Amino acid sequence: MRIFDADRQEWVGHEQERRIAELHDRDAVRQGKALRGAVTLLAVCGLAFGTWALGWKDEPGPKGYLTVMKQPARGGDKNTEGDTAAPSPSGVPPAPYEEVSDGEGYRLAVPRGWVRQLVEPPEGFNVVNYRSPEGDRRLQVYRVGESSPYASLRMWLDETSKPAGFDQLAPLKRADDDEGRPTARLDYVADAFKGEPDTGTWHVIDHRFESVDGNLYALAVYGSDEDGRDDEEAFMSTALEWFCPPDEICPAPNPS
Repeated sequence: MRIFDADRQEWVGHEQERRIAELHDRDAVRQGKALRGAVTLLAVCGLAFGTWALGWKDEPGPKGYLTVMKQPARGGDKNTEGDTAAPSPSGVPPAPYEEVSDGEGYRLAVPRGWVRQLVEPPEGFNVVNYRSPEGDRRLQVYRVGESSPYASLRMWLDETSKPAGFDQLAPLKRADDDEGRPTARLDYVADAFKGEPDTGTWHVIDHRFESVDGNLYALAVYGSDEDGRDDEEAFMSTALEWFCPPDEICPAPNPS
């Protein structure tokens, strides 16, 4: 008697049927073992994956190089932590002065609107004048060639003719500046100066000094004596603070 082997898709006899049955039994055993092995393998793999995943989760994250910039606080966020007040302007002369890079190489602080004049004498150094529009105030700067600031002013007092109505207000002063460089100062009044408008009595401060380049310079401020002398003192203070000689790089003064 033949039977049909559905697995092999063929008809077989009795002897073959017996052999097929044995083969089926053997295959069933093998399949069972294989199934149990596969289940065991999957279980082991699952356990290993779980252990690895837990270990990876606990490791520190990768290091990056992206810098997160802190967003600036809006104008209305007054209580934002870390905010600082905006610094006051620096590097700018006080009003009404402005910084001037003069054609002779000087850095100066001059009131806005003043007019520059250059005097080129036959001998000696050029003289730079800045005058107010009305002509009643003046800043003068030039280099001097004497051995010291004091010697320069002493020679002017002893050897030159004085303007009309000249009156020395205090003894000639000499001192060292904050950096230990020599200075000298002459305070006086005069009734008139040649070529200048008749505005009444003039008050003059003539300050001569050694600058950062080792050369000697003169700064002189002229103003009316009728309105007091404090304005010339303030003018001279600003002029000295902002003065820088030619071919030098000087830091801007700190705001007061």
